[in-house]
Amino acid sequence: MSDEQFAAALENFTRKPGADSALRLITSCRDFICRQAMRWREPALSLSDKMREIMSEILLILLEDFDPTRISHPNSVLSYLQTKIMRLTRPEYKRRLVLIDNCDELESGRCNFSPERLRLAEEIFVIVRRSLLGWHDYETARLEFLFIHVYPEIRWISRLTAEHNGEDENTRIECDKKRHQNFNRNLRNELATLQNGDFSEIMSWSSGERSHLAWRLINIAPAEIGSELESERQQLSEWRENIDRRQPQSLANLAVAEKLLNSMKSTRNDFIKTSLVAEEAAPYGEEPDILLQLLGRPVENLNVAEDAADWNEPVTTITDSVTIEVFAQVAGEVSHWLENLIPDKKPAEIKGKNTYNSY
Repeated sequence: MSDEQFAAALENFTRKPGADSALRLITSCRDFICRQAMRWREPALSLSDKMREIMSEILLILLEDFDPTRISHPNSVLSYLQTKIMRLTRPEYKRRLVLIDNCDELESGRCNFSPERLRLAEEIFVIVRRSLLGWHDYETARLEFLFIHVYPEIRWISRLTAEHNGEDENTRIECDKKRHQNFNRNLRNELATLQNGDFSEIMSWSSGERSHLAWRLINIAPAEIGSELESERQQLSEWRENIDRRQPQSLANLAVAEKLLNSMKSTRNDFIKTSLVAEEAAPYGEEPDILLQLLGRPVENLNVAEDAADWNEPVTTITDSVTIEVFAQVAGEVSHWLENLIPDKKPAEIKGKNTYNSY
């Protein structure tokens, strides 16, 4: 694959997503996809299953998280895709999520996405972002930002902010529990008004579908912040992937999170609204935590992560005929799925709907 071929296929897909442009795009990065599939250490999945998950994840990312005007070089797009695919194929390196209702499932099934489910996922994403960025109390907004984008647990966040503010840790924890209750109650009320389905529907989704939605909520795409904060975006990602929240956290990381939160509020100020203060919540723990249902719980992982430099192997060309044949078959299936996923959408409508979380 040459940079020119990939760039042309990418431009064609973003301009007119469909079966033909999807197939052309997938084929242009065949070696990239095959390498990731062959390095995916999941014996319960066949090579074709692995290719299918990677292909469909790439296409979903480009439909939802991508803005072609931000491209500086085709390699920057592949780097972004590689980082997100790494969460799927290298669970020992990136945080694995346990989705509460189907935690024993393999992380597969992205091709189960239908137009209806994709619209529901989009609406849930918008509501969560709008609730976070439009919340009236900054202390709560910062708490939920860290809960969503770093680690979904209250106590470690309370300890960090108590240190930052010079407060009593236990008092802070109790206050933050109440803040989280109110945010959770408000979010639950917002999700009760979904126009494209019912929130309970996602509990029956495949692990792959739910994982895609969870990581879309967790990930901060480059266009959600000012371009001058790209380094901070990477720092937050590294903090998330390496955090041991049982240990003291750096106040410098908290400052990075605050910069990103403020930038997101500024970048997407049309999402800002005055949130209603929720009614007094029941005692903490008696109501389901909506964010945990969406995000899942990270698995404790005390293993040493694989070095990223080892994973980023030198570019090689895939020449094995069996692998190429499997790739061609799966690419055709995934391209057909993509065509059915957006049959009634014109490119302009897709852009208009998805410009919030773009590359």
